[in-house]
Formats: sequence, structure tokens, C-alpha cells
Amino acid sequence: MKKSTVSIILGILVVALGMFFGGQALGFWEQYRISFDGWWTLFIIVPCVISIVNSGFNPFNTIGAGVGVLLLLTAQDVLRDGLGYKLIVPYVIIIFGLSLILKKPIKFKKESNNGVYAGNRGENYFAVFGGNTPMFDGVDFRGVNTYAIFGGIDLKLQNAIIRRDCVINSYTVFGGTDIILPNNVKCVVDSTPILGGIENRFVSAAGENAPTVLIRAVSVFGGTDIR
Repeated sequence: MKKSTVSIILGILVVALGMFFGGQALGFWEQYRISFDGWWTLFIIVPCVISIVNSGFNPFNTIGAGVGVLLLLTAQDVLRDGLGYKLIVPYVIIIFGLSLILKKPIKFKKESNNGVYAGNRGENYFAVFGGNTPMFDGVDFRGVNTYAIFGGIDLKLQNAIIRRDCVINSYTVFGGTDIILPNNVKCVVDSTPILGGIENRFVSAAGENAPTVLIRAVSVFGGTDIR
């Protein structure tokens, strides 16, 4: 199914649902009601399933869909005594572990005026139920991967040395990631928010031939701030 078709179908369903609830509020079709325990989890599950259909499985839409299903089963009393909530953290950890094992190298075909993107040749930084502040003062920066899971990462690159195009892969789940760039580079953001937010406030003072930092940011129930 093409992405545009999926988006149109999803949009029609959302508009129809909004009209249904609006009509009930105005007193129309009161005999028809949509109500079941955990109905609100559909607002988690459906966007994640749409993301899977659009772009395939990734750690974040898989986690989002799975967490939504666990919450739905808990609300339906299939998983009792809060078992669904207890399984969320192990589920998230397992999915991230599998993603690291099965992860394929990312290849970028797009070229810039400075050559081919250097790719994710940097280190991995994690913040799980805590904080991490990687600093690259005076470091020849080539790219990095960050994972903020129920935690926060402050990636400080304002004093880094960036000589060529590079990639930052930023993954945020129930947490926050701040990325601070030097103003002598250009920035391209490829964002995927899933019930989260990604804000790009970066202002470049770079020339035409300056290196480009490509940021691939995914936020699930979290926030990513680029400046």
C-alpha cells in the first residue's frame, strides 16, 4: 500500500471519528456509542501500525504498537494485577536489544555539495532512566547514535570539529534529547515523531560549501530539540 493511500485512509477515519463524537455531543445518533475499556489505546496503536505499513518495522513503531497492546490488554483485564504495566520496561529493553543485533548499516544515496554523507561511524550513547551529556570539544566529529529511553541526552557539539558531512541518529522513547550544533555547519533533519515532538531551532551561519549534519530523529512519547 502506498504511503499516500495510507495517509488518506487514516485521515478519512480520523475525520469520521471526529464527526461521530461531535454529533454525539450535539445530540445526534445518541443510540450509537463507541465505548470499551482501553479505547484510548487505539490512539497509540493505530499511528504505530500506520508507521509500520508506511516504512516497515523499526524499534520505535514496534515499541509503540507493543506498549499500546499491553495497555489495551490490561484495560480489558486480560493481563491482571498490573501485569501489562510490569511488562512494558522488559519489552522495550528486549526490542532495543534485538534492534541492535539485527541492525543493518545505513546507506545514503543522497549526495551533497561536500560529497557523500559520512554515515553513522561514531559511537553509541545511551541514557536509560538517567542522563548522559556527551561532549566533543575539539574532537573531529564523524557521527553518533544516541538512545534516550526514559532518560535524557544532551549532545553538545558546539565546540566539535566537523570537516565533512555526517549523520546523527537520535532515538528517544519516553525521554528527551537535546542536540547543540556549531553554527558553521548546515543541518538537515529527517524526523519521525510518534506521539512525540521534534523541534528544530538551529540557525546556521555557514557558507555554501560548509559540511552538512544530517539528523535522523525518532521520538516516541518524547521530545527532541535541535539548536
